[in-house]
Amino acid sequence: MVAAGAIIGMKVAWSMLAGGILNYLLITPYIYERGIIHGLGYKNIVAWSLWGGTALMVSSGLLTFAFQWKTVWRAIAGTGQIFQWKGLKSADKGSNSDLSKMDGIEVPGSWFIAGLIVSGIGIVAVQVFAFSISWWMGALSVIMTFFLSLVACRATGETDITPIGAMGKITQLSYGIIAPSDITANLMTAGITAGAAASSADLLTDLKSGYLLGANPRKQFIAQFLGIFAGAAVIVPCFYLLAPTPDILGGDKFPAPSAQVWKGVAELLANGLSSLHGSARIALVIGIAVGALLSALDRLAPSRIRSFLPSAMGLGLAFVIPFWNTLSIFLGALIASIVRKTRMEGHIIPAASGIIAGESLIGVLVALFSTVGAG
Repeated sequence: MVAAGAIIGMKVAWSMLAGGILNYLLITPYIYERGIIHGLGYKNIVAWSLWGGTALMVSSGLLTFAFQWKTVWRAIAGTGQIFQWKGLKSADKGSNSDLSKMDGIEVPGSWFIAGLIVSGIGIVAVQVFAFSISWWMGALSVIMTFFLSLVACRATGETDITPIGAMGKITQLSYGIIAPSDITANLMTAGITAGAAASSADLLTDLKSGYLLGANPRKQFIAQFLGIFAGAAVIVPCFYLLAPTPDILGGDKFPAPSAQVWKGVAELLANGLSSLHGSARIALVIGIAVGALLSALDRLAPSRIRSFLPSAMGLGLAFVIPFWNTLSIFLGALIASIVRKTRMEGHIIPAASGIIAGESLIGVLVALFSTVGAG
């Protein structure tokens, strides 16, 4: 967490610390004394606090996304070019000989269409057979994911920020209307959207980096395609190694803050506001208002004021992760801000990334040895 703080930056870090102090040192003792929560463990606290934090992050994310309506429109308006690209190149070959050379290194449009059809059918099949989701809802999720992924890619290209959370929440809200009591459909379809949006934007960034370095885009695509299978072969077993049962998630060891947020939204859409404690409903309303206000101010306020505003995502996230995480992240950001004033500034990101990677690898190895020893 200290290394993560060095990468995240001071604004998000101090916002998380402020949110952590507000949640754990001020609000938690108050609601515990009044019997609203019945324990001071992380699970007891977050079962209540996630509503305000989730509302804050969701409202901020959706409003920020709404402010990017021009980007959304450009992404949707440019959809037809994806399918017309091959034809346009063929029509212009006679006037530009460079296009014929580009054909040999670019990814053919036919690959895109074939991949879209095959992967779309596969995703629908997984939803139907693994999660008992109606085929038409699965097909609708694929269609929504296609357009929302385009929006995510466009937003990443124009702002270098991928609105993953907003993309997933749009799908969650949509399926909250289509299938209001089906939590499984709500979570799985939104997971598809968020995963596709994140992967699309990341791969687009990789391709852009390769373009700047003069790499062959077709070879990059093939490498990325093979990485799907290599990644799945490694990540899935490692996940089950670290979290063999679902109940391990959401605790002190694996807080899984994103999962807590998604779970909260799905339960709220399925069960309605009446299922929440009265104080949680108040926290929900306050969270929505604060998230919308911070997002609007960050967009509309003068720059001299924006620099003093807390990060809505950082503030809300502090309500769904343990306090020691927020403190560690702040310490990491503080150390990084001090180091940036020295000649070692260029080593911050590589060092922090190495620490995170090393800790992750050791964690997997420890879990593996523990499993082998237990067996």
